[in-house]
Amino acid sequence: MNLMNQNPAAKAPEKEAGLVEWFLIDFWPRFGKQFSIFLVALAALVLGVVWFKGHQEAQAAKENKELGLAYVYYSEDKNDSALAFLTSFLKTNHSRLVQDKANLMLGQIQYSNGKYDDAIKAFSQVDLSNTKQPLISSGAMHGLASAYIQNKNYPLAVETLEKFVSRFGRRTGKPSEKVAGNEVADLSPAVPNALWKLALSYHELKNDEKAKATAKKLANLYPESREAFDATRLLAQLP
Repeated sequence: MNLMNQNPAAKAPEKEAGLVEWFLIDFWPRFGKQFSIFLVALAALVLGVVWFKGHQEAQAAKENKELGLAYVYYSEDKNDSALAFLTSFLKTNHSRLVQDKANLMLGQIQYSNGKYDDAIKAFSQVDLSNTKQPLISSGAMHGLASAYIQNKNYPLAVETLEKFVSRFGRRTGKPSEKVAGNEVADLSPAVPNALWKLALSYHELKNDEKAKATAKKLANLYPESREAFDATRLLAQLP
């Protein structure tokens, strides 16, 4: 017999047939029911995920549209109308992000009305650890610290502002960062103001060493800001 004349590909149909036979005779009778349930469950899971994602997006769009009325009132300085709307809006269930937006605006309105305890309550409802929405979380944290200062609760103001600067400040003052294209952007535009309020809070607590260090940092990192000008004046007055 000439082994060289045999065609190896001729064995492929037998292997294929063997696999089909195993599936129909052995696997399917033993595991067919479980396998079918698994496939149905997998399909349901995939469809559920797709539906849930689409539902979430549609729900978020609807909620943001509803919340838009509060922005209109707020932009037109109709704070009473905005306050009434937000108070009612927050009594119903919403996604966390939309709820945070509403509480942030509510806190800002209460702060502007001089109701600092109510502002603190509203700002505290915002997810302050949300790094995916830094403008919302930083806005609430900055408002919280400002309300603490108005209440003369300087220890809590310092604690909040230190966290704020650490979490949202990115500038270091290194010369390489001042080169075009290498500028470092903070996660919040309120970092200079937070540093200024932190320096003042240290001063109120009679901790002038930290007040001076913070004022110097502010003047060095943000020399063109209004807060840097105020910090320079404060440094001239500190012992």
